[in-house]
Amino acid sequence: MVYDVNHILRRLGITLEVFKIALAAGLSWFVASSVTENPYPIFAPLAAILTTQVTIADSVEKGVYRILGVIVGVTIGGSFSSFFIVNAWSIFCIIGLGIAVGRVFHLHPQIISQIGVSTLLVLEYGHSQGYMIGRIEETIIGAMVAVFLNIILSPAESSSFLAKKAVMQSILCLTSNLERLWKAETKEDLAAGLYEARNAVQQIRKEHFMIIQVTQSFRYTPFRRQERDKMVDFSFVMNRLEHISLQVRGISRSLLDLAELDIEWKQFQQVVHDVQLCLTVFARTIDGENKALLNDALLMAVRETRVNFSGYFLSIQNATQFPIPEIGAIFSDLGRILDEIEDKFPDLNKKDVLFRNQLLKIGGNDPT
Repeated sequence: MVYDVNHILRRLGITLEVFKIALAAGLSWFVASSVTENPYPIFAPLAAILTTQVTIADSVEKGVYRILGVIVGVTIGGSFSSFFIVNAWSIFCIIGLGIAVGRVFHLHPQIISQIGVSTLLVLEYGHSQGYMIGRIEETIIGAMVAVFLNIILSPAESSSFLAKKAVMQSILCLTSNLERLWKAETKEDLAAGLYEARNAVQQIRKEHFMIIQVTQSFRYTPFRRQERDKMVDFSFVMNRLEHISLQVRGISRSLLDLAELDIEWKQFQQVVHDVQLCLTVFARTIDGENKALLNDALLMAVRETRVNFSGYFLSIQNATQFPIPEIGAIFSDLGRILDEIEDKFPDLNKKDVLFRNQLLKIGGNDPT
């Protein structure tokens, strides 16, 4: 019954995001009209609508950008509104000055655009009593209401559920890539495997980026600590899976190179199959119930595969008449996959994730 109601509401376009935006607009109007002297505080719901985003972090970012832009724009517009008549030339000069100031101080583009809007409005309406201070107050109220509602109404469990789903889908994608490689019969099969491996790198990188973004959102709320810890754990796992995807791509490339050289590449089928099995067991440690038992099984599988590596390597190397770099590259990539499955370097993995977080804060976009 609940599912049917939710499905109908989504079909009608009534989602949680729509509800949050509408509630933020109405509540911000109510608060602003209660604490300010303006009976029509239109800029409060405007700020709330523009500030409300999918994640808490995005809402905080938008709110800060909007408030800073309004403060700078109101200051510039108010400083010159008394000395100029509003016409095409005054608008050109003063708005150009405001945007230039933003460029000089390397402000974010969203702040700069808000400076232009606020400067224009103050030029036209700044002579009204209390307009400039009221615009700043209403913007702050609207942004704060939007962020507060996003903290309160953000889904409690959906984030970690979706992150876990992304992790499982990524592992399934990688195991499928490895299966295609050890089942390949022709060069065309290997070329198709390389194509899929390259797509997997991009897809897993994108999923990892989204998980990092959502994880950062929990920095702004005192609630849902357990949910935040789960997201951090999934972020570490996705970091390892991204590394594995790079190794699978390297193996695909090396196998295709061997095929192009007319060197027997099917002799790698068994060792690639063994690594695929280790990856399958790794998936069960994430989704299974008896994690302690599954972790022990994973360690045993990884160690057994490592023991067999030397035998596989000698057998393949002896079958060739001269040393071939691709053979060593394939075993090196397979070994790195086992390192990631075993989480052999947890401290390095955590440092890598933290470094990505810092890049995300600086750039605001996928650093990759």
